[in-house]
Amino acid sequence: MRGLVIAALVLRGILMFMEPTLSDDVYRYLWEGKVAWSGENPYLHAPSSVIFDAWGADPIRSMVAHPEVSAIYPPLAIWLFGLLGTLSYSPGIIQLTMGLADVGVVYLLARLLARRGRTIGPAWLYALHPLGAVETAGSGHMEALGLLCVLAAVDAWDQRRGGSAWAVLGMWIKLLPGVMIVRVWRGRPWLLVGAMLVGCASLWPFVGAGAQLWTGMDTYARHWSFNGALFPLFEFVFGAYARPVAMAVGVFVVFRAMRVHLDPERIALWAGGAFVLLSPTVHPWYVLWAWVPALLCGVRSWTVLATLIPLSYAALASYDLGASSWEEPWWPPLFSTLPFLVALLWESVHHATQPGPWGPGAIRRPRRSVSRTEPDTSTLFQR
Repeated sequence: MRGLVIAALVLRGILMFMEPTLSDDVYRYLWEGKVAWSGENPYLHAPSSVIFDAWGADPIRSMVAHPEVSAIYPPLAIWLFGLLGTLSYSPGIIQLTMGLADVGVVYLLARLLARRGRTIGPAWLYALHPLGAVETAGSGHMEALGLLCVLAAVDAWDQRRGGSAWAVLGMWIKLLPGVMIVRVWRGRPWLLVGAMLVGCASLWPFVGAGAQLWTGMDTYARHWSFNGALFPLFEFVFGAYARPVAMAVGVFVVFRAMRVHLDPERIALWAGGAFVLLSPTVHPWYVLWAWVPALLCGVRSWTVLATLIPLSYAALASYDLGASSWEEPWWPPLFSTLPFLVALLWESVHHATQPGPWGPGAIRRPRRSVSRTEPDTSTLFQR
């Protein structure tokens, strides 16, 4: 496993020193962290707000895309950005942190696979595949931190220690890990309460924004659209009601997964998969939310999407820096989503008997204190 970690470090170490050219999210991270650390409210005041003009020229602020939109990210993430910004007010510090978090994802993925009697080939695949490395160490996206919490929750649950505190902390960084809280609960309420208090403490300085706490998220949910997988079909069928219908379907999928599955990684896969397939906006780094738990579950088809999703970066060829906009070509969603759906359907219908494309053998599950009393009737994301 030492060689695996070293390989992951080397690849991400190279990318940490490169300018993030595929995404400008890192500049918003730094700016909103600075705003919070300075005592202002990033949920109340968007980067373009005139109150910041008195702060003088700031190259980071000038590079924030959609400066009219206030903060979208959960509060614990914003405080983390602020802390990192005090160490170094530059993209490099974010890239370093997210790159190291992604190495942690590689390590925990290998550890969980080994405990299940599986080859750690999927961890090697993730360590050397460009998607995770480029989107975290290269672009500074914080998916690695959220996924680190997801895997830490599964790891704790495997050892009968419960992982609800990790799931709660992940929820305060990125919302998706919150779907695992109920499943990874094993008592120890003080840990859960402690994690909730940390999150509430991070939110408290911002509650003065009132309903405007949700303005940025509302703008994202209502108006943004890019590279959707199945969402264009919802638009075709439901028109103006496509977004609420897709959201309702996603909620149904997640609740059904929570009812059917005993393994928290499967719930994470269903939640991440629903998010990727149903969202109007699917940036390449979003796919990590489904791909990482899929590697743990032995669902091979998600690797197809992880490999093809960077085709969406073709839109950058038409990027207008002044307007922070681009002309989305028609073909990337088709050429990335269609092969993936075919692979997913084939895998579901044929009930694949290998845990991954790297070797045969059935998955051996660790002993659990909870007996399986319900049959698992779902096959879509099953191996």
